[in-house]
Amino acid sequence: MSRLAWLVMLLFAASAQAQLPERRFALVVGGNVGAAGHARLRFAEADASRFADTLKELGGFQDEDVRVLHQPTRARLLMEVRALEQRITEAARRSSRRNLLLLYWSGHATEKGLELGSETFTFAELKKLLGASRANVRLAFVDACKSGGLVSPKGAKAVPGGFALDVTSDESPDGTAILASSGPGENALESAELRGSFFTHHLTAGLRGAADADADSRITLQEAYRYAYAKTVSHTAEVSGVAQRPTYALDLKGKGDIVLAELRHADARLVFAPGTQPDRRWLVVRDAGLGEVLELREDPVKPQRLALRAGSYRLIRTTADDVWTGAFSLTRGEERTATTVTLTPRPFAERGTKGDAALGRELELFASVGLNTPLLRGMGLTPALLLGGDVTMGTSQTLRIRARYQDGRGQDAGLPYALRSMGGDVAWLWRLPVRGLEAGGRLGADAVRQSVASTSDGTAFRGRAGAVLSHSLSLGGRFSWVSEAEAQLASFRLNGRGVLRPAFEAVTGLGFRL
Repeated sequence: MSRLAWLVMLLFAASAQAQLPERRFALVVGGNVGAAGHARLRFAEADASRFADTLKELGGFQDEDVRVLHQPTRARLLMEVRALEQRITEAARRSSRRNLLLLYWSGHATEKGLELGSETFTFAELKKLLGASRANVRLAFVDACKSGGLVSPKGAKAVPGGFALDVTSDESPDGTAILASSGPGENALESAELRGSFFTHHLTAGLRGAADADADSRITLQEAYRYAYAKTVSHTAEVSGVAQRPTYALDLKGKGDIVLAELRHADARLVFAPGTQPDRRWLVVRDAGLGEVLELREDPVKPQRLALRAGSYRLIRTTADDVWTGAFSLTRGEERTATTVTLTPRPFAERGTKGDAALGRELELFASVGLNTPLLRGMGLTPALLLGGDVTMGTSQTLRIRARYQDGRGQDAGLPYALRSMGGDVAWLWRLPVRGLEAGGRLGADAVRQSVASTSDGTAFRGRAGAVLSHSLSLGGRFSWVSEAEAQLASFRLNGRGVLRPAFEAVTGLGFRL
């Protein structure tokens, strides 16, 4: 064999060694509950789950190498970090493949660190953890208020053009990169419309294809940050009047950029043709699971592709003047154009914030049936028909208003009697750490008409007060199944004197979110 052939083979082998695929590890954490005095977040845990799904679908992360934690304690978080680092060390010992560690956090934070309920994991501890890892590449994405405190003032940058890596080679660099969703002292926002935080929403949409600036079907760290930065700044300024500016700190040595997502791994794709309306937005809402929402703006020059899972979706097209929506589905391997989806006009959704205040309200209507234990002896379980609605109040509370009709029948000394009531009630519910679970109190009143042996005895009034436990289960799309249990006391007049009687009510029915 000639010297030239040997040289070519050696160069090829060296190139292959340099481009060996990395083994990728991720610890993805979401916490809706922060320290006392901080309102419960609505979407931090869902953001974490959706981000982890994107890593596994498009980022080259195997299921067994991704750990997702919801509302962990400090001890649990540290235990998972140690376990993950042991796996990285073992992988490095067994193989010459490079290793990448990605840490993601969504939740509350202060200038000092991340809030794990009443506990804190300081920014200094997080940076020390990253620096001590055996992984060749260490990435951290932190989506929280004041998360810019994680990057030093010297390293903090909020200008997207400043995020530049030398991409003269395909070889990945070594080192650490930290991306924070906000600047030092800034708040981070959530959106009820997007069902998540603005930063994670745009970061995820970018990884699914919206950030593919060079149309090579590979989303790099540089592309993902630039896209998430630009969209977060413009979107939060549009909603709240104050721009939220992501920041970053880099300590990466070597050439090339880090590929975070490969769109060729996707189940299916939705294609958006170039458009001439700069204010037109597209929202893609997944019906199943956590109801993921992806958003992008029309590009005037090139088509855009979103990498999606096979399944059912809703497509929403909005401008300053109108909103159109329609349902569609994608099968595995399918590539579909957005213009083939049939759209119809409809009202637009509202927006909210991440943290202590709300910028909007979310309304859900429901119809349900229930059973009530008897207030009078001789009556069986009393059925009830209820119609009402829920209005979200801030980030952690719900106002539930219901109208109700009840018809109870029984026997007393051989004579049939009936109690028919029409009324209403109001409940104030607080969200609990368990997904979909709420608890609170209720006050109500009814007009009751009594008849004995078909002879009416007039109309009386009854007051009710109770403690409520409610659970909502998403059925996909805008539908949910709402179940409720209530222990109550009813006040009314019996034989000329006032009495208090205990009762228990169970209700279940279908909800529809507007």
